[in-house]
Amino acid sequence: ELQVTEGLCPDCKRSVERIREENYFFKLSRYQDWLIGHIKSHPDFIKPLSRYNEVLSFLTGNKLSDLCISRPLSRLSWGIPLSFAPGHVTYVWFDALINYISAVGFGYDEAKFKRYWPADLHLIGKDILRQHAIYWPIILRALGLECPRMIFAHGWWMVGQDKMSKSRGNAVDPLELAKKHGVDAYRYFLLRDVPFGLDGNFSEEAIIKRKNSDLANDLGNLIHRSATMVEKYFSGRLPQEIGAPKPDPLRPESDNLESEVRQAMEAIDFSGALDKIWQVINRANKFIEETKPWKLLKEGKTQELNYFILTLVAVIRRVTEAISCFMPLTAQEIKAQYAQDTIKKGLPLFPRM
Repeated sequence: ELQVTEGLCPDCKRSVERIREENYFFKLSRYQDWLIGHIKSHPDFIKPLSRYNEVLSFLTGNKLSDLCISRPLSRLSWGIPLSFAPGHVTYVWFDALINYISAVGFGYDEAKFKRYWPADLHLIGKDILRQHAIYWPIILRALGLECPRMIFAHGWWMVGQDKMSKSRGNAVDPLELAKKHGVDAYRYFLLRDVPFGLDGNFSEEAIIKRKNSDLANDLGNLIHRSATMVEKYFSGRLPQEIGAPKPDPLRPESDNLESEVRQAMEAIDFSGALDKIWQVINRANKFIEETKPWKLLKEGKTQELNYFILTLVAVIRRVTEAISCFMPLTAQEIKAQYAQDTIKKGLPLFPRM
């Protein structure tokens, strides 16, 4: 009722009808001080930081209203009956939250429940943050159970100034876009273009821009160009290292790649993880331009050329492992091409559009 503006639902923008009925309520205010203390003592409980501040500001600036947890069966044909109130069923945002624990054994399989609860992460949309960051922790507290360790509220994809949604008729067909651009390229765009947790403007033009720039120019060019050099300079077979090992100019970036990607992933920072990977990809492309292997070949500098190719292939293999969780099909293709000592150039991974 508090969200109604000019008689319209804030979500679907349709007119609302006022009704009166008997319902049962859960006294959230009894646990308000506890929840404030829990959030303050667990700074990673709600992410990103903007959502943490939003929830804490709401709790410290408002007294929680009691939560209606029932609906009369007279106007519903479904629902879980309330044992203490014949003719009433549970409100969806009460029983839906309980599903998190009932699905993993709460109340009927204690061993299973202990194995899976508390959850490490609840991943939710920002529009249902209050239900998960206020109602749910309080329900768990009332049951004497631990809270999930982290609640992460992601943002929305926007079309212009509006949230993308089926009800507004502005949703895109993800299957059609994946078919047109390739599922890996589509997934890469969604994870890279906007930091997870923020809203982002969606357009097919943005997908094409990422595909051409990051995937075709950066990654695709590195893979194709390197394989071409192995084939051209060494008849498609990796050379043996000659002489004492030299300092690896790519090692500072590539050595830390796995740990940096893992750290970003644990922080639910997919865009940041991909940014770390692309720093290495761009450094490898720059390494080619700096070294000028075509010049080494012309000058007969076999040792330097061997070392250059071995260094480049080693970095490509590390990058391939790093992108495997984001673009598994692409990683599989690169592994098939670069896993052995024999390397042949193939078709471009991402043809430009």
